[in-house]
Amino acid sequence: MTVPNVPKVEQLRVSRVPIDVSKTFNVGDWVKWDDTNKVIAPTEVGDAASAAVAALVLGVALDSQPITSLNQNLPFQVMNVLVKGLVEFTVDDNATYYPGDAVTLGAGPSLVRHTAASGSAIVGYVAAENQAFVTAAGITTGIAATALVTKLLIYITPQFKRLSSW
Repeated sequence: MTVPNVPKVEQLRVSRVPIDVSKTFNVGDWVKWDDTNKVIAPTEVGDAASAAVAALVLGVALDSQPITSLNQNLPFQVMNVLVKGLVEFTVDDNATYYPGDAVTLGAGPSLVRHTAASGSAIVGYVAAENQAFVTAAGITTGIAATALVTKLLIYITPQFKRLSSW
């Protein structure tokens, strides 16, 4: 069983977003808009650092599909999505992270990475609340990440702009 990402602070949520129930969603997974089918889908391994996919990222799932503990699908084909807030993600690179650094999609729906986080591929920023080490001179040394181990709080800033149409 995978441990889901943990939404820590919720600032803005969109409720009753249509989903494709044939897909598996976990709480805290990045979700993107599927404009063909007009539903959301979790991001995939091939979406890593993609500016095209980053433009379609709506936020992170606040529900699971299927509901593992009940061994059934959600009763309605909709779920809640966090579009602004702090979420704890696992990183998939060995970069050094500083508060305010940009992150992009990692190679999976529950991952982020520093590498290639520039321009239109940005989906969030390293939150100041992370436990970075500060030297006696008052300089932060950053967090030296270990791929697939280190967890960081990320302030998510999805690019998807069609929220007002719902």
